Amino acid sequence: MKAKTIISIALAAAMAATSIISVSAGTIELTPDNNSGNTEVKAHISGAPTPGDVSYIITIPDVVDFGELTQPAENTDSFKDVPFTVKLTELSGTSFDPDAQQISVYVKDQNATTDDSEFYIANKTNPSIKLGYEVFRSSTPSMDNKVSADSFKTAGYFYTSFTVKDEFLDGTLRLNQNQLYGRDLADIVGEYSGYMVFTSFIENQTQP
Repeated sequence: MKAKTIISIALAAAMAATSIISVSAGTIELTPDNNSGNTEVKAHISGAPTPGDVSYIITIPDVVDFGELTQPAENTDSFKDVPFTVKLTELSGTSFDPDAQQISVYVKDQNATTDDSEFYIANKTNPSIKLGYEVFRSSTPSMDNKVSADSFKTAGYFYTSFTVKDEFLDGTLRLNQNQLYGRDLADIVGEYSGYMVFTSFIENQTQP
């Protein structure tokens, strides 16, 4: 059996905001007024909220890295999973009602459309070469917690909701290395990257 060949592939995944506030290395903030954008564009905006206004900070990873991918020797599933966490680190404001409202978080691929709403990373030299990956709402992936099993909206797929400070959800990105099986490595070797766009809203809670 031939030796496995290693391809170096990196995935950058993050949220988006008209302005993005970086609190510490490895995290980015979403606020009610700045809830969509690209993580690689970084800036800092600060200001005191109006008394009674809702203010929140959600931290997400600025990078999720699949690291070294391996071309399988056989035509079978070869999953590579990497964890990530989304957390409500700050919440204040007397107008927020945790019994009736929630801070919803949505996620989508940067190039997602209603016709193709899956998640991809692309070869930096030849962007037409793409690898798909999946997003799960759990540290133990299954079809029950796969985000793309739900309906796709303008903001993306619903990921989670928060009502209390310090709530968090551990998720997983999964890439099937079987996509590399049987391919000529000379055609696909290189660095790969893509973006997840996270968007947050204060919404009314829906009743079951």
